[in-house]
Amino acid sequence: MQKSTVQTLMMAGGIIGLAALAAGMGLAHGCDEQEGSGTIAGQVSITPELASKVAPTDVLFVIVRRPGGAPRPLAVKRIEGPRFPVSFEITNKDVMVQGSELRGMVDVVARLDKDGRAGPPQPGDLEGQFEKNPTLPGGTNLQILISKEH
Repeated sequence: MQKSTVQTLMMAGGIIGLAALAAGMGLAHGCDEQEGSGTIAGQVSITPELASKVAPTDVLFVIVRRPGGAPRPLAVKRIEGPRFPVSFEITNKDVMVQGSELRGMVDVVARLDKDGRAGPPQPGDLEGQFEKNPTLPGGTNLQILISKEH
């Protein structure tokens, strides 16, 4: 391979790497801090096969966390006694650590929790995730289908 071709490929790789780093740090969307608005909204549905397992005492948690990061959520919305389909909106007011913001790449998961306590999934809990994880905050029409039982 010619030296100029190798240099071009190295530069292209560097640009792609910087774009990935910018997205991970929440600098995507033209570096406009207002873009994306720190909001994630959508609707959670459940498969017909699992719908009969929903009890009035169940709690729905819509969880936002960093992909491949610590299991601790970045933000959580708690919905008691959900009736499916359930609309949700998560904003910077729902972040777990004060001073944190909804920015950068995130995974969005919905868990129907049988004991109503936050934490790792337990046997009997039902779960689903946004099909296009990871995503950036700013999405207002995320569709999550609960289709898995722990």
